[in-house]
Amino acid sequence: MALRLTEKSVRQFIEEVSDQQHAMAGAVIAASAAQAMALGEACMQISLDHQVDKLNWQDVTGRIEQMVHLKHTLIEWCDQDASAIAEFVALRDAGAELQGQRILCDSPVEMSRLCLEAAALLQDFRPLVVEQVADDLEMTITLLAGAAQAAMLLLDSNLRHWPEPDLLAEYEPLLAELIKDIGQLSPVQRIREGG
Repeated sequence: MALRLTEKSVRQFIEEVSDQQHAMAGAVIAASAAQAMALGEACMQISLDHQVDKLNWQDVTGRIEQMVHLKHTLIEWCDQDASAIAEFVALRDAGAELQGQRILCDSPVEMSRLCLEAAALLQDFRPLVVEQVADDLEMTITLLAGAAQAAMLLLDSNLRHWPEPDLLAEYEPLLAELIKDIGQLSPVQRIREGG
């Protein structure tokens, strides 16, 4: 039985992306974002471990569980997106092209939303982060903001390729919402203030 994309080593994943006859932008975005979420999860856990006497254990573990859930959901989207082109081709060949196009539009919408949710969760965690990983938390927020933006661009690209009125009516409002939500993130521009 073939391994799912996320079951492969990092090197195998990279080689598979390189060897395809189609660009696997969605899977790459999802994998990158899942790695960023893992880093964010670690920042939260390290902060709890170093401040167990200061932080509300139940609150912070609840936040960590949220991040774990977002990470696992994104891993599933990565595998799903990796097989989406084949599914699209099969649906197109069966005369259900619009259904296949929706699959390829739903994926970046959900990826972007997951990244936005994780970035917001980490932004809210800023006051609780231990100094040791405060910079890493900021890098994670920046990575997630970039992944949310990349996923939004993937949706925009799909709508450029398929300007069908039904798709545009359904996904243009979602695209506008994602753009607005991405604009509300507040990644830092510098780690060293005034540096």
